[in-house]
Formats: sequence, C-alpha cells, structure tokens
Amino acid sequence: MTTRLHLEEIIQPAALAFGARVKARRKALGLTQTDIYKRTEIGIGYLSSIERGRANPTLDMMLKLSAALGMEIWDLLRPSDEQAEGKGNETP
Repeated sequence: MTTRLHLEEIIQPAALAFGARVKARRKALGLTQTDIYKRTEIGIGYLSSIERGRANPTLDMMLKLSAALGMEIWDLLRPSDEQAEGKGNETP
C-alpha cells in the first residue's frame, strides 16, 4: 500500500510564522499582493505561497519583502514564543 504525504504534514512552523507576518503586515499597510509584486518583482503566485507558509523564500526575497513592508528582516524571521521556548520543535 502506498502512503501519501500531505503538504500540511511537512510545512515548517518557521515558514508558517514568516508567511503570516508578511500577510499581516501587508494587510495592515492596506497593500495588495499586486502592490508587493510592483515593489519586489516577486510573483503573485509565489507570494501567495509564502504567505500560506508553503514556500521558503531565499534570503534575497526575504530582504526585498522586509524592505517593501517597511520592516526589519528580524521582525519577519523571529521565532514565535512557542519556538523560542523549544515547544513545537519536534526534530529528531
């Protein structure tokens, strides 16, 4: 029997947190994904994947996003409280 791995099972908490912060800041600024594309040239489909935690952007892309959102990159990358306390980090 073939076992199927679902994307939701392999999404990394850091990618989810990063994407959520990007999306929250974008919305707080009243920006659309198209606005971010115009500022960064990161494709709208890829930006959507980042915001949903389904993509791991390169460092260059993270820098572009932080600049476009008027944030320090650390504010997008910082671990959540749970991750900082070591919870939810179930790596063997």
